[in-house]
Amino acid sequence: MPNNDTDIRLAVKTIIKNLYPNAQVFAWNALSHDISEWAGMFRNDKDELTHGWIIKTAAATAQWKNGKRDKKQLPIDVWGFYGFRSGNEADNSDNEFAEIREAIYEAIKAVPTLNFSGTVEGHDLLQFPVITTLESGEETLHFAQGRLVVHLCC
Repeated sequence: MPNNDTDIRLAVKTIIKNLYPNAQVFAWNALSHDISEWAGMFRNDKDELTHGWIIKTAAATAQWKNGKRDKKQLPIDVWGFYGFRSGNEADNSDNEFAEIREAIYEAIKAVPTLNFSGTVEGHDLLQFPVITTLESGEETLHFAQGRLVVHLCC
């Protein structure tokens, strides 16, 4: 049973880490304001692959469900970062990152209450309205700006 949004963010982190144990996953806004530092924080020393996720609360909203009960929503940012490498049509980082995003989408979709039955009513499906690249120091990263809206039970 989640006490707050921290538990929900940790649940999303667990889903991602179960799929990609070598990914660097932070269940809080661990990003500095210096974009050049981002690539290093997502790099796995074991295989030198740059792959990471930030899971952070984007907002806290609520509305009246009826005269005395409220219905809360927690929009959670699920931001993915992945090292860019060119290649050819069949072998490139765009294809790899697309597969990773799809696997995470499917894993979150499979758990509509994030295993918090009775306290999480459900979630809207994971959305990636922005998928692009960004320059982080001397490394180009794929960036997927994901959003997961979680609906809490009263």
